[in-house]
Amino acid sequence: MTGMDWLALLIVALSGIVSVGVVLLFFWRREMAEREKLLSHQVLQTTLPLRLQALERAALFLERNDPNHLLPRLQPHQFRSTSDLIQVIAQVIQEEYLHNAAQQIYTGPRVWWALRQARQQLLSTLQETLAEHPPQQTPPLVWVEKFKEKWRAISPDPFQTALMQVHAEMQRLLRLEG
Repeated sequence: MTGMDWLALLIVALSGIVSVGVVLLFFWRREMAEREKLLSHQVLQTTLPLRLQALERAALFLERNDPNHLLPRLQPHQFRSTSDLIQVIAQVIQEEYLHNAAQQIYTGPRVWWALRQARQQLLSTLQETLAEHPPQQTPPLVWVEKFKEKWRAISPDPFQTALMQVHAEMQRLLRLEG
């Protein structure tokens, strides 16, 4: 064989090796994509119930701590002292928050931020009402009415805004599942 024949044979052999390598790389990438898809599906199946449960708990937190639901549940007319009422309100908000704090890892950052903002706005409004209407000088029912006036003036309602974030996140997760 001449030098040209060896060169042609070498080129053909290298072309074959490169072709086989490209085909193997194609199949390897496809296999990796399939594995990744399967793993992603398994992770979704494992975490989806946890995430949905966390969002349900976030919605429950928002519903229970919304002043429109919280105050009637606490029955302010049964308190003799405004200070006692305010202490119970703060305690309930804190307990509910701490009870749900671990869920933040499953709710997503937007939902948790909105939930914290709603809670913070509620606490700020409580503090503002306290500053303007000291509990020693204001009967519980009068204080509650002053608080409600301040709360109604906030627009948009932080609890409704947070609840919309919860619903949007739930819809997003349910679309992922389907």
